[in-house]
Amino acid sequence: MTEPAVSANQKRMDAIRSRAALAASDWGIMAGERGLTLTAAGDEGTENVSIILDDASVFNREFAIAAPEDLLWLLDRYTNLAERYRRVVEQQERNRPKPKKYAAECGMKCNEKDFIDFLFTCHGVAVSDKERVISRIRTMLRITFRAELDTDDAAASRWRQLVADFEKWRKNR
Repeated sequence: MTEPAVSANQKRMDAIRSRAALAASDWGIMAGERGLTLTAAGDEGTENVSIILDDASVFNREFAIAAPEDLLWLLDRYTNLAERYRRVVEQQERNRPKPKKYAAECGMKCNEKDFIDFLFTCHGVAVSDKERVISRIRTMLRITFRAELDTDDAAASRWRQLVADFEKWRKNR
């Protein structure tokens, strides 16, 4: 089975996660001569990453200072939310009713003596051989292949009605 293509958004998210995983996790700020210095501490010690100049607005300075921690926090929230979403989707898939296999049911019914008697009695189907029965069923249901009963809602509805008529006939005979 072919894996779905990775979207541009997913590629970008993967790149952000990769950069975040490789970057230091301990960020800080120090006052310096020209402004504030954004620092990152890791296994190799502390390094100066960026200088935020004094003439930058207070809002932009705060945004730049908080960016590393905000990004890590957002990635964590996103990961948790995505996992919760996956669990909900999986639960919905488990709870989704299995589709009825009407094509298989039709094939089995065409081998039942009572169903063949019903077709002959109520619909005048020539029952001399199985192929005639199957061909007439396809005509009655307005389908080319029995498999359409599993993919075409209108055909499935016609099949369910025919089966309901058969069950009613069987009870009343």
